[in-house]
Amino acid sequence: MKKLLSLVALMSAGAAVAQLPENAIDLSAKGTANCYIVEPGSTAYFDATHKGNSTTELTGDAAGVKLVWQSDQSLINRLEFDKTSGCICAWTSSKAGNALVAVTDADGKILWSWHLWITDYDPSNDYTTAPNASGTTWTFMDRNLGAVSTERGSFDNFGLLYQWGRKDPFPGAASFTVMNDDYTYEKDGEPTLYDIDNNVLPKISSKTAYHGTIDLSVSNPDTFYAMTYLHTGEVDEYGQEVVLNDYITGDWVDVSNDDYWGGESMKKTIYDPSPVGYKVPVCDADGNTPYDWLTYAAMKWDGENNGAEQDGQWFPATGTRAYASGTLDYPEGGNPYSGLWIGTKGKTSSNLELYPDLYGQYMFIINGKRTFKVSKDKRSQGMSLRCVRDESYDTSGVSDLAVDKADGVAPVYNLQGVVVLDRADEGQLKTLTPGLYIYKSRKIIVR
Repeated sequence: MKKLLSLVALMSAGAAVAQLPENAIDLSAKGTANCYIVEPGSTAYFDATHKGNSTTELTGDAAGVKLVWQSDQSLINRLEFDKTSGCICAWTSSKAGNALVAVTDADGKILWSWHLWITDYDPSNDYTTAPNASGTTWTFMDRNLGAVSTERGSFDNFGLLYQWGRKDPFPGAASFTVMNDDYTYEKDGEPTLYDIDNNVLPKISSKTAYHGTIDLSVSNPDTFYAMTYLHTGEVDEYGQEVVLNDYITGDWVDVSNDDYWGGESMKKTIYDPSPVGYKVPVCDADGNTPYDWLTYAAMKWDGENNGAEQDGQWFPATGTRAYASGTLDYPEGGNPYSGLWIGTKGKTSSNLELYPDLYGQYMFIINGKRTFKVSKDKRSQGMSLRCVRDESYDTSGVSDLAVDKADGVAPVYNLQGVVVLDRADEGQLKTLTPGLYIYKSRKIIVR
């Protein structure tokens, strides 16, 4: 097992720079995100001081690191946090899989978390759509976010599941589900998850909670916040009890926001779960959905492998996590279905006081004429995602130049404590290759 080199304290204007492994890959060299693609069998590190892709919003006073869950034993065999550089370093095995890691404060509370997608993903396989009527194109990944295989019929090509607007993933089904008449499960489809010591963790569905908030979702990234029903005791004109969503919006969070995934601003947000250079697909400025290119007439359904194909792109029916329970729904012997979330809000009633439901859009994957039809569902539902390239992504420039702007010139160090520029002003920083550096006692990101 590879080991961290001894910490070498190199003082520069009061800054101690810790030495990371020489062979480690800097995952955030071209920008930060809530998800990083990690090559199996590698040692890699990333900036754990910033929330998602923000250059200004900080995670807080981090003191440690935690492996929240991993999809296989020893997928990550070592995990360390270096407080000096603010980086998390992970040693991965040769396996492919998914893991969720987090920085914690001195009391062990999670401050922020990241999805490590350990896979040999090849961006050259991305698919670019033909221009739509507005001239818009999208470049899609060739698989769902979190999928570690493109083999049809394999649960490994399902990927992970997301509640609309949340940054953290939930594992998808590892088998078909079989529900009993009393709504208990004979087969719940839950995959086995492990901690850093390879102990089996409680099932995700057993941790379901209610009445979520942004703060709760950040500190409890493995908790599915389900929607319940509020029994009012009142009856309508037909004598039926009036039952409301709780939250009444049908959302998982108390404060709904149509832009959690950039559906309003059209920009990648700090809650976007996509890797660096990608984002959640949203409708274009004219309201065209990113899945307009998919049509029922052109698709071919594969009944043996439960999925649809068009233009060489494969879309498996992956099932969902139910919004009212957090349990997996991938029925054996039924008609498997799934949805691919779109980061744009779904159509709501013009009278939100009377009909307060809020929705997210998704592309429906099911064996029938509704396949490749855009629909809407409650934002507390757990569904799949397929990322598109972020066309506004730019690796040039300097960001996060500390709390205040420093004047004058000073040496620039990399995270290994090596001087890369003897004397640099702010303008000269832009000549550096993308990465993390120490400048005037502070860490900066060059994009």
